[in-house]
Amino acid sequence: MRNLIYIFWQIVFREIVGFRKVLVSKIIDLLIMISTNVIVFTYLMPYFGLKSNYGAFIIIGLIPAVVLFEAIPRTTNLVMDITGNKKISYILTLPMPSSMSIAAIAVGWAASSFLYTILILPIAKIFLFDKFDLSNLSIFKFLISFSSMQIMFGFFSLFLGSLIKDMRYITWIWARIVNPLFMLGGFFYSWQAIYSISHVAGIINLFNPVMLTSEAIRASILGQSGYLPFWISISALWFFILIFSIFGIMRIKKRLDCV
Repeated sequence: MRNLIYIFWQIVFREIVGFRKVLVSKIIDLLIMISTNVIVFTYLMPYFGLKSNYGAFIIIGLIPAVVLFEAIPRTTNLVMDITGNKKISYILTLPMPSSMSIAAIAVGWAASSFLYTILILPIAKIFLFDKFDLSNLSIFKFLISFSSMQIMFGFFSLFLGSLIKDMRYITWIWARIVNPLFMLGGFFYSWQAIYSISHVAGIINLFNPVMLTSEAIRASILGQSGYLPFWISISALWFFILIFSIFGIMRIKKRLDCV
């Protein structure tokens, strides 16, 4: 068992080491995304009737949005590898069950994403200063929701990669999956807001993992009032983790003819 755990974390560490090469570039991207959102939603949009605290609301929604967008390059690289050189096959030759090897890749993606997206909150606080109230922040709940989000999107990327046959179909990731999940995922509004307009739309949106992530993250930072119950959101996120991991791993194994 100790050997399996060691190999598992070596695969995770391999993904982190590979990610370190682009870490500085990712942080620069992050600074640009945060600053532009702050400028637009905190200092410009209030002149068009939006509330002054809407900028903080949007910045928190940027946390799951950035991690969601990471699914595109991850999925692209995975599909390129599976349909090309199959470097993933080396990992599957390691002395551990193939399911654990594939799962370690997703966990590695989650850990890599954690390294720089954790900076969103402190950077946003610096940019917004007194316009970003953190008096209701629960560090315990934030770390639980933040970590659950990373793991969920890690396996979500794996699941997406298992669905795409070859690079000819890679473009539909954004149009058919990522964009709808993002636009309907609570970046611009809370679940309570859409539920007050249409109960049916609200219930349907409970099946959007991005919405659940947005609600959990905001509840941990801004307080529970106005958002889905925190522990219900977290439980639902782990349900999606289970679904994405089971079907993602199963389909990847089938494509690679794993035993």
